[in-house]
Amino acid sequence: MRPSRAAAALLAALLAGGLLAGCAEIPTTGPVRQGAEVGGQRDVPFIRVIARPPRPGLSERGVVAGFLEASASFDNDHAVARAYLAPEIRDTWKPGAGTTLYDDTAVEYESTGRGGVTLVTRQVATISARGEYTAVNPVRPLSASFVLRRVGEEWRIAALPPGLLLTRLDVDRAFRTFDLYFPDPTRTVLVPNPVLLPVGPGVSTTLVRALLAGPTPWLAPAVRTAFPPGTQLTVDSAPIRDGVVQVDLNGPAAEAAGSEIRALSAQLVWTLRQLGDVSGVRISVLGVPLSVPGVGVVQSRDSWPTVDPDVLGPTATGYLVAKGRLVELRGADLLAVPGPAGDGRTSLTAPAVAPGGDLVAGLDAARRQLLVGQLGAQARIVPVLTGASLTPPAWDVLGTAWTADRPASGPSVVWTARLDEQPARATLEGLPEGRVEALVPARDGARVAVVVRGRAGGRVFLGRVVRDGARVTVSGFRPIESSLVDVRDAAWSTANRLIVLGRVSGGVDQPYVIDLTGLVERALGALSAEIVSIAAAPGRPVLVATADGRVWQYSGFEWARLADGSDPTYPG
Repeated sequence: MRPSRAAAALLAALLAGGLLAGCAEIPTTGPVRQGAEVGGQRDVPFIRVIARPPRPGLSERGVVAGFLEASASFDNDHAVARAYLAPEIRDTWKPGAGTTLYDDTAVEYESTGRGGVTLVTRQVATISARGEYTAVNPVRPLSASFVLRRVGEEWRIAALPPGLLLTRLDVDRAFRTFDLYFPDPTRTVLVPNPVLLPVGPGVSTTLVRALLAGPTPWLAPAVRTAFPPGTQLTVDSAPIRDGVVQVDLNGPAAEAAGSEIRALSAQLVWTLRQLGDVSGVRISVLGVPLSVPGVGVVQSRDSWPTVDPDVLGPTATGYLVAKGRLVELRGADLLAVPGPAGDGRTSLTAPAVAPGGDLVAGLDAARRQLLVGQLGAQARIVPVLTGASLTPPAWDVLGTAWTADRPASGPSVVWTARLDEQPARATLEGLPEGRVEALVPARDGARVAVVVRGRAGGRVFLGRVVRDGARVTVSGFRPIESSLVDVRDAAWSTANRLIVLGRVSGGVDQPYVIDLTGLVERALGALSAEIVSIAAAPGRPVLVATADGRVWQYSGFEWARLADGSDPTYPG
């Protein structure tokens, strides 16, 4: 079951620009929708649900249907929906216990006698109490039973399933997806953790409350939080006054010191800056302004740029291989990088440059050796790993190069390599069966996108990265489902968006912009020659190489020939 067009449009608007990613229990379905790429603004207005109270004389089915419709209104803690309930459960019903999404195109109501009504439909997804979205794929039957009794002359619901039952359209109107931000274990960057939250008055309070609750279960092993245990809002409110969010924390927050103060400040600023009317954040502990060296009492929404999950600075540029040499793109010029990779002494296939621009990795022509070194006139690039068939390497912000070895028989093996250290074999937990076509860590180092080719074709999976000293474990693999029937390659465009090389049913291979919900936001178009590799980076044009030895750049509307060469790449 794919999301409705309305749901697709909403999710595109909400998730652009930043789970998961870090990613929590992320949505995993979505249709192809071609059109302009969605921007990253989070101030898209929501459609307020105007709920109708129960009318006199409603049948048992009418009461259940009216209750389900009114459940999409969050005003006054679902006051209108509660009017459909019998007095004994009006105050004890807990809509925040979680949400079940059902297919409103296949709804039937069955009367079971003695005031019983059963909703029969199909379940398509769930949203946990923490905002984690999990698609049900394939969809499964759903039966939700209600028991009604007479209250005076009217039927009212006396027993019902826990939480909320909503349609996708209800979620479109009542929820938005926000990123909560948590530091990676080294405090180097922030990792986005997408959650679906109900929108309405007090959304800034909702965001702060969700942030203080910590990362959601899927991402939690891969990140940390700088808030000391027990940290809460002193009063359950974080109001916005003249564009500044007022965040007053309770006593445990006073235990934070040094780097933790800076990290928790960054978490709050990055999480709240998603609100379009927020210009800054004022943080205090028990009413006393938080002292953060180098930052004013009001922290601007543009504070903490160094922990940007997209990592790359404004001067980062692309690279490609031309005539056997690694060259850097500088406007219309191709400049050979300094050192053996640029002067021809060391020929690299599928090169990768680290986010800092100082390290390089690549494969030999046979794709059996991984070579790693520095970029510089006196640098050396040396083999560090030999395998049967290695995937193109990629770097994360921690200076770790990643590759997967695909032996002729047996499972694939993932390796990590750092300069002047022996390569380490990563522990894999739950990697789907098949041949690994691409393995690309997010630049934040907390997540990995993996393209696995099985019997049904290539699919993209997302895994989380857990570090315990030198040991690296990649686990929690979950598919990023979409309308693409086959995927061959992937590259991180932003912290929550991929460029994948794939095709829809009956189509040809071409790059697609796809977010971590699986929503295909845009098809970039095919070229006359076969596309063999892709490259992407935040704020940079997509680059592809074709089998005829050319590199192309996407201008935003069409492909333009950039240069003769191969293996385009951006840092990361």
